[in-house]
Amino acid sequence: MNDLALNQPRDNLPSQRRGYLTQQLQQQQPQTLAPEQFGLQDLIRIFERHKFLILAIVAAVTLATLAWQLLSPNLYQARANIQVELIDDTGTNQADILARNTQRLANERKLYRSRNSARTVVESLALHEDPAFHEEMGGAPSGSESDQINKAVSTLLEMTRVESEDGSDLIELTATARSPEMAAEIANAFPAAVRDLKRTRSEERRQELLDDLGAEREERVAVAKEAADALAEFRVENRMLVGAGGAEDLAQINRIAAEAASATARGAGASAASAGVASAASIRSTAGATNAAVQQLQRQEAQLGAELASLTQTYGDGYPEVARVRAELQTVQSNLATEQAAARRAAQEQANAESARMAQLARADAARDQARAGQLQSVVASLTSKAYQNASNTPLLEQLEREAVTSAQAVAEVAERITRVRSEKLVEGVTSNIISPATANNEVVSPSPLKTTLIALIGSAILGMIIAFMIDMLDDRLRTVAQIRKFFGMPVFAMLPMLDEGVSPKLRESPVFKEPQSMFAEVSRSMYSEVRALMPVNQSQSVLVTSPLPGDGKSVVALTLAAAAVSMGKRAVILDLDLRRSGILQMIQKDINAPELMDVVRGEVDLPALNAPEDPAMGDAATGVDLVTQPDDEEMLSRFALLSASAPVAEPAAVLSSSKFHRMVEDLKSRFDLVVVNAPAVLAVRDARSMCDYTDDTILVARWGNTTIDQFRATLEMLGSSNVAGCVYNQVDYAEHARRRYGDSVQFYYEAADYYVGVPRQLSLKEKLMRKFGWGSADAASA
Repeated sequence: MNDLALNQPRDNLPSQRRGYLTQQLQQQQPQTLAPEQFGLQDLIRIFERHKFLILAIVAAVTLATLAWQLLSPNLYQARANIQVELIDDTGTNQADILARNTQRLANERKLYRSRNSARTVVESLALHEDPAFHEEMGGAPSGSESDQINKAVSTLLEMTRVESEDGSDLIELTATARSPEMAAEIANAFPAAVRDLKRTRSEERRQELLDDLGAEREERVAVAKEAADALAEFRVENRMLVGAGGAEDLAQINRIAAEAASATARGAGASAASAGVASAASIRSTAGATNAAVQQLQRQEAQLGAELASLTQTYGDGYPEVARVRAELQTVQSNLATEQAAARRAAQEQANAESARMAQLARADAARDQARAGQLQSVVASLTSKAYQNASNTPLLEQLEREAVTSAQAVAEVAERITRVRSEKLVEGVTSNIISPATANNEVVSPSPLKTTLIALIGSAILGMIIAFMIDMLDDRLRTVAQIRKFFGMPVFAMLPMLDEGVSPKLRESPVFKEPQSMFAEVSRSMYSEVRALMPVNQSQSVLVTSPLPGDGKSVVALTLAAAAVSMGKRAVILDLDLRRSGILQMIQKDINAPELMDVVRGEVDLPALNAPEDPAMGDAATGVDLVTQPDDEEMLSRFALLSASAPVAEPAAVLSSSKFHRMVEDLKSRFDLVVVNAPAVLAVRDARSMCDYTDDTILVARWGNTTIDQFRATLEMLGSSNVAGCVYNQVDYAEHARRRYGDSVQFYYEAADYYVGVPRQLSLKEKLMRKFGWGSADAASA
């Protein structure tokens, strides 16, 4: 509603006006809508709106299903029960662990449904060459053998179904065929086919693994050889034997150093021994030295002494024999002394010679030991230097040793894996065995015409209702008063019925004038009454009529509103400012020979020329309606005026933005009771937004079943929702609206048909199509 109307002091307004404005303000206030509840009545309404679509879907699906069932051949089923097992490396079934068995069952079902398994069955049973199986395929396949097998595989997969239950390790394989025997044969062939497929795939995988491991072993052997060669080459180049650079080097150095120290000590001892031997030779006694002559002389001396003693005792000293013996004794003693001296000299010489020999031997030993010690010390120095060099080469040596050891271990690991793979059993892993073979069952499982057709009937009815419901949910076109109130919080002033023949280009033939008892005329007058209630009594009113898009019928609504005002004794003028296109108003302009709008704008025609004097005999001053006498056409037409451009204007924006427009509206209000401004479509151009500021109220026209919620919302956003007083539905198909059962007053219009002339009728399908695609006569109501 226009702010100018709502902001007027309410104390100065009639009670009817104040109540209506209060109602409008309450409607425009944001309010929380109660959640909509969908009940049986709504379901019935959806069915009524789309019953032809629903019945068509039901009929098509049901008849197609019935025909399909009657023409389908008899089908038989055979079931085989298969147990899924998990065989370990000892050949024991480990499939009793449920948590692991679930995934195995799922994998096994996928394997039974795979094309490879089906291909194995086709090839093993030669199904692609079996004439009986050709019937399952719809005829003998053409093309190469590979193409025939592929087609047979696809058909076989369609014929089989694999199922399993939770908590069980059994798989139920169902085969459906036109022959019971073929169904059983196919069901029993799958387990063997799956086992062969697994075995073949397992052998291929194992051979692939062995080939890969063999290649990997060759690579690792080459790497190990390179590592060993590098280690040996490094030892040879650096003269590092096994153990070099470690504790053995230190032990060897210590051992040789100990030997050198021992040799040095022995040399020092030998040198000391040689000096002692020389000293000992000088202090050696020769007093006891003797020889054979001395000993002989000592015996002679003893004999002569004994004989001399005996002779002396016997004969006395003077006895001659005694003298002789004494003389011989003296001679012997002299010789003995001489021989003893010679013996001592010989002994001394011998001792000196022995001492010299021993001293020389000691010196030789000392020289030998000293030479040995020097040699050992040289070896120790050499080993020490080599040990330091080995210590610097040890990290690289250790790295080469680690690489050699690692490479050797890698070769051993690969060799062990090869041995393990070769020793694995092919049966190890998940396998499946048939425990209940399929048998031929002569009971027909399909077709079942009665059951399937009944299911199709129910399903198609549900499908039709779902489609109808989705159409209703996705349909955002405006049709009801409730939609405008729910989404936009504004009133609907009228729902103008659709005119079968369109609006005549002659003003006299307007249904408001020509058929005042028609439903269209009654709705038009009601619309004017609702619009008139927006303004206080006895005040002129200016109303802007616009729509979201061209073709919504705003020109017809403007014309109808003005005609309704004239029929109720008011003076009305239409100011057509949709200067970019021509329509019904331009035709009316020519019919009544109305002045040109641009002539008025340029000042070539004065507005007083449009003023039709009010007939004082028209009756009640408050309403201007004669309650007894119905005015004739000429009298009514005299209160109607129209300002329009007969041709599109080159620069309409310049004209509409002129200050003359505001003055023109005010001048027209001073001469007419109702000024209707026909504005351009809001979403097409922005002219209507600026025009709202110069009129009292704005009416937004929505084309029934065509204008969408988004279009209406976008229009309100451009105009400002506070500037729009309400909505008028145009081209409402009353019969279709009633058939859709929206639960409003239009639904029951036909029950009040006796009150009107020319009640809208239900269009035929042909007429709807002609109107939908514009095949009939041009409908001026869309202007």
